[in-house]
Amino acid sequence: MQIPILADITIIFLFAAIALFICGKLKIPEIMGYLFAGVLVGPNGLRLIHAVEQVEMMAEIGVVLLLFTIGITFSLSTLLSLKRPALAGGGLQVAGCIAAFTGAAYLGGYELNTAVVIGMMAAVSGTAIMLNVFAARGEVDSLYGRISLAVSIFQDIAVIPMMLLVPLLAGQGGKFSDVGIILGKAVVVVVLLFAFARFLVPKLLYQVAATRSRELFMITVVLVCLGVAWMTSKTGLSLALGAFLAGIVVSESGYGQQALGDVIPFKDVFAGFFFVSIGMLLNPEVVLNAPVLTIISLILLIIIKFAVTGFVINIIGYPVRTSVLAGLSLAQVSEFSFILGAVGASTGILTSDQYSFFIAVTVLSMASTPFLIISAPHVAELVTKLPMPRAFRGGYLSEEEKEPEKELIDHIIIAGFGMNGRNTARAAREKGIEYVVIEMNPDTVRREKRNGTPIFFGDASQAAVLEHAALKTARVMVITLPDPIGVRKIVETARRENPTIYIIARTRYLTELEPLKALGANEIVVEEYETSIETFSRVLKKYYISHDEIEALANQIRTEIMGRPGEMISNSTEGTTFADMNIINITVPVGSQIAGKTVRDVDIRFRYRLNLLAVNRGTDTISNPGSDFAIQERDELMLMGEQNDADIFMQAIRQRQ
Repeated sequence: MQIPILADITIIFLFAAIALFICGKLKIPEIMGYLFAGVLVGPNGLRLIHAVEQVEMMAEIGVVLLLFTIGITFSLSTLLSLKRPALAGGGLQVAGCIAAFTGAAYLGGYELNTAVVIGMMAAVSGTAIMLNVFAARGEVDSLYGRISLAVSIFQDIAVIPMMLLVPLLAGQGGKFSDVGIILGKAVVVVVLLFAFARFLVPKLLYQVAATRSRELFMITVVLVCLGVAWMTSKTGLSLALGAFLAGIVVSESGYGQQALGDVIPFKDVFAGFFFVSIGMLLNPEVVLNAPVLTIISLILLIIIKFAVTGFVINIIGYPVRTSVLAGLSLAQVSEFSFILGAVGASTGILTSDQYSFFIAVTVLSMASTPFLIISAPHVAELVTKLPMPRAFRGGYLSEEEKEPEKELIDHIIIAGFGMNGRNTARAAREKGIEYVVIEMNPDTVRREKRNGTPIFFGDASQAAVLEHAALKTARVMVITLPDPIGVRKIVETARRENPTIYIIARTRYLTELEPLKALGANEIVVEEYETSIETFSRVLKKYYISHDEIEALANQIRTEIMGRPGEMISNSTEGTTFADMNIINITVPVGSQIAGKTVRDVDIRFRYRLNLLAVNRGTDTISNPGSDFAIQERDELMLMGEQNDADIFMQAIRQRQ
């Protein structure tokens, strides 16, 4: 039996595999490989694909699964916290971009109705490609990642009235009331989804999980994903937006991580079809016939959209650096623009040549997305050095920075108030250490101020902001941001403004270690490295390896990687400051000063705040030794207490007689 689409799928996978291999060797983003493969096999390339419609259907499934997995990583509370960038930011961004591009097109000689359609097509950004790049870089949950997502969600919803407006611009009639009806349906669907997330889906997935059938669980998750996406599409919303909302519904159930693990293999395959299908739309002849015009149009598109979007995000209260990062992330054009363009072409507003040219520019802008996001931190650093009014530097409508109510001396400055920042603040508060927090999310600042947290809005890479935090008199600065370039900038500024402050910086990857050391960080917490240390330490503890032996091995590894032990500290939230009472095994070294002394003489309980539970001596175990018990060399002491006290005791017993 002949299956024509099977040959097309094989060809797509073959060309995609070759392109991805080349991209990996050249260290080019993988999306470029998919797009290039699409150009080669598509109807405007080698014409190897015949079942184009079936490929596009699989591409739609890819978008649905991609947005579903992104939605799982969010929560309902996170989505609701994005209402300011979504409503104010998204509304102003769409209106501003439509106005800017309509004006530019009209001045370029287009008819007004054509210019308006071009403005609407250019105003929408590519959610799928942008989030795919964010996910690959671990930036979905960054502040600018969340802002970009919020604006993009508003754009997806705004496509509905845009599509209804295009026939009106062509003079083909229609009713503005249709927009209200569709938006009303959308509101009803969203309310129902929130109800499902709270009441129905958690109970459903619990019952399914209780069967312990992996196949049933996976089928149910896919059913929720496709079912919600289909339901939202029936109201006029996009499948992608519905899939994103479905992901949030599943994330609220408590089974999100298992669902994510089940769906990811399918997502990776079908998302590849989506990116290939985008490449298939590009006609190389359009670019080759007018290369200069195409490049100029692409550059103007990116610059205008970046400028409008960045300005809007700044005036709603976010600092310049965040505005630049989000602005560049949203500077490309969406796959939904193809739909708007197709409606415009079918109504006669756009000619076939105009539509083909816009498709070419759109695909090229989507291809530039990885490079725009990768370069965004460097562009942000350059922009922040430009002279500008203070109101714009910190966020035009943000809350004014306030001087600390009392003079701060010997305090901690915490840059960033995510999980690490909160734990550091909690530790300082419990131990009576003064601290102040610098945070770039105005909603977080407003909420935490109500809770009594000493926090203010600002970009910690700016010297003026650090001055408000009394950098000159602080003892320690802790930088917990997930943004590598931002962390570098903060370390550089803090070290320049206060050469003596002790800087502890967090980073995700070992490659950031040397740059941060060179800029002046005293200690660097590398997440992937410290996680590995913590993992093997816990494994060895289960085999009753003594704490000092584990610590010696950890220091040996640190020395091999760092050049000296103790350079990095663990960022684990367990047992760092509020250590639970641990069982710790410590071996008495040969020649130790406590060898031959009694438990009373060493004064383990009161001097070191540790309880001696037992002593392993050779093959014997002495439980609960008395105060007259004499400690000998090579005794393994089983102690109970806090880790910090055990570390002090271990240093003491290493001293020789």
